[in-house]
Amino acid sequence: MLGTFVFCLLLGELLFPFFLAKIPLKFHGYVDRGLLALVQSSKKSVIPKNYNAIFGDSYAAGLGEWLNKEREKNSYFNPDYGPAHILHNKLGKDVVSFGSGGTGSIEGLVSLPIAQLEAINSYLAFNLDKPKQILAFFFEGNDIEDNLKDLDRFFKPKYDMSKVYEKEYFQEFLENEIAKNHPLTENATIYKNLIFSKFLGRGIKNLFSSILSEENSHVKKWIILTEKEKLYQLDLNNVKPELPADRNKLINIALVDNKKWVFNNRNMGAQTHISGEKIRLGVYVFEQSLMFMHKYFSDSNINIVYLPSTLSSYRLLTAEESGLKNFGGIRADYNLRLFLIRQRSEFICNQIERIAKRNKLGFLDAGKYIRRKTKTEILHGSIDQDHFNKKGYTVLSEAIIDTFYSNDEQVDRGRCEYTF
Repeated sequence: MLGTFVFCLLLGELLFPFFLAKIPLKFHGYVDRGLLALVQSSKKSVIPKNYNAIFGDSYAAGLGEWLNKEREKNSYFNPDYGPAHILHNKLGKDVVSFGSGGTGSIEGLVSLPIAQLEAINSYLAFNLDKPKQILAFFFEGNDIEDNLKDLDRFFKPKYDMSKVYEKEYFQEFLENEIAKNHPLTENATIYKNLIFSKFLGRGIKNLFSSILSEENSHVKKWIILTEKEKLYQLDLNNVKPELPADRNKLINIALVDNKKWVFNNRNMGAQTHISGEKIRLGVYVFEQSLMFMHKYFSDSNINIVYLPSTLSSYRLLTAEESGLKNFGGIRADYNLRLFLIRQRSEFICNQIERIAKRNKLGFLDAGKYIRRKTKTEILHGSIDQDHFNKKGYTVLSEAIIDTFYSNDEQVDRGRCEYTF
């Protein structure tokens, strides 16, 4: 009996590496974190060849309601759900996402891509080359804020903030504190290579945990909360003039297909709450992270993709245009805030475009493609409004193809443009 069990484990260890890309979405969490790039179905085989890589945050990872729906309906398959899959299907090329939610430039462009690549190559069963082409995503909604948080988290404890703008000093920080110190590249032992046994063990542990645990009340409360803040059409007849709190929720009203849609007030704007100096610092962190990445992936062709925030993706209506002006009591800076969202979006986009030109890298302002479509269609989730829906990721991917993979000389390459 024991011999049969051991034989089955050994057989599993031998065969499991060849079937990583067939593992159902529901079981991705049981795979070693360092191998998650290989379970993706946006490539022809487990180990991609001459592949394109996407670096960045949750947009690069394909998070959003499309993925959430696939988890509900097709979790026992390995379905499409993000830009890597769309690009793979439309281009016929292997595409791998190294993106991860909640990351800024330091982690999204440096530590995670490098750590994942080195982690994969530390296993006996795999040998992954560096990507042929890299799409470096920059998200207007929170990348700058995340970069500032990462400075507090990684830089300030050991390095002198007065020297942060010294490029060699900052590159030294990225080399010693970020690129060389990641949990994915530690503990290279023989046990590490038993990927099937660990996968099986995590699955069994999760099975018992789900049986013994009670229903997650936190998840139920979250569902109730998000349903209350779901995207909906504005009906002025239901606005209660006597309730200031009711009117204060109506600050993000967009015109889509001649209808007025209310986006919730948690939506990410264009970093309007951050000072100009902080914006400059956050953009600097992006450029330095990009340069470190460029040096490490020196043979890869690198293009920057600028993603607009949710609020910069739609034509937001003024108090007069929305009809709220007639109710009175709305915030005094209602229209000014809308102006600042656009102004800040244009400013940040121009800064990132200059970085691309200065370093002779490709550049795409995806915002102008997105805004053309939002005249008639909603491209974000109805609940998760901070990420694209399936249509949104499709528009983004088609913009990437037009800009970086098309031979059409008429294609508008680069240039920030805030128009509808």
